Amino acid sequence: MLAITVTTETGPVRSRPAAEELTGLLRRIGADDDHFVVAGRCPDEAHVYVQTWRDGDGPFQVEYRDGAPERHFRAHSDDPEQVVEVFLDWARGGETWRTALDWQPADLYATPGLAPETRAAAEERARQGIRSGFRDFSQIAQDVCDSFGPEDTPVSPDEARRIVAGLWEERLAEQAGWPEVTDADRVARAFAALDSQGLTARMHFSCCSNCALGEIAAERADGDRGFVFFHYQDTESAAAGHGLAVRYGAYAQDGEASGADRAEVGQAVAAALSAAGLPVEWDGDPDRVIDVTPLDWRKRLPAGA
Repeated sequence: MLAITVTTETGPVRSRPAAEELTGLLRRIGADDDHFVVAGRCPDEAHVYVQTWRDGDGPFQVEYRDGAPERHFRAHSDDPEQVVEVFLDWARGGETWRTALDWQPADLYATPGLAPETRAAAEERARQGIRSGFRDFSQIAQDVCDSFGPEDTPVSPDEARRIVAGLWEERLAEQAGWPEVTDADRVARAFAALDSQGLTARMHFSCCSNCALGEIAAERADGDRGFVFFHYQDTESAAAGHGLAVRYGAYAQDGEASGADRAEVGQAVAAALSAAGLPVEWDGDPDRVIDVTPLDWRKRLPAGA
């Protein structure tokens, strides 16, 4: 077994894989939704990794980092077996990988082919995903690509990763100064409590209210009497400093759920949020959302992402 963790685009994270498994992962990449392999030390060492990206049967872009951004280097190879040997030697703590390729300092975040206005729009889209705290690195990079339509200047996957990488580093640095428990942590604690109280509790669930209301019943566990959620737009609003709208309801037994049943769920939700130390605005009306405001939404980036 190799003392590394391995992340691929298809997931999940693999811990201490055999050499044969790592070799197979490296040889196969290039297909749609399976472009990269990232290997980190086990136990984890911050900003120490080796990674490669390949599109189709094109060349491998190989990178390694040994700590600070200036210790990040890049090379290219057309030989899959050479890439395999670099990864295996790095994973085993060897030194020959350091001279196996023509390593050059990597400019991690530059996108010289993008116009400044396109770069600015891409950065704003990336910041939205980073501020929400629910999307991992690859998902945010894909979101950046997808945010530009056919009439726009496209942002390539490599350019998106460079844009996200710089902002991701900034966020990690910010997180180091955050309090141990943030308001986003308190929301998560409240939802965990509600999930244990017979409510289907989902954070950052679906794109909008209509879609979430149509999908939430499929998440229902046996015995759940009601549900509580906030959707993607609610998360974005909270991350932008506008507080969090928390939505709830009761499952219908025969016909529609009664106002009394919905109010009972609302009371349970408001109580759990308050118990977690959050400010709640709600007048008891079952037709009104519960607002958590003011709220300082600081959700840490997904671990291992």
